[in-house]
Amino acid sequence: MKLVDDARRWWRWHTTYVFAAIIAFPEIWLHSTDLQALLPPAVVSHIAPIVGVIGFLLRIRQQTPVPPTVRPPDDDNAEHA
Repeated sequence: MKLVDDARRWWRWHTTYVFAAIIAFPEIWLHSTDLQALLPPAVVSHIAPIVGVIGFLLRIRQQTPVPPTVRPPDDDNAEHA
């Protein structure tokens, strides 16, 4: 199996959060009586496909890379130069 070039930064991908939500939400809903009272099964059955579509859109969207942080010049070293 060949991984994508930036696989080490998987935690920065927006789709990682969407897939985690798709995995976690049903379990959270099953074990929470309060959440079951708020969201009936008919509503819950529509949430996963909606979140899946959002995940698809985020997957095909170009994610802008986080710019590197620019450190200000060190004043102590400037005096010694």
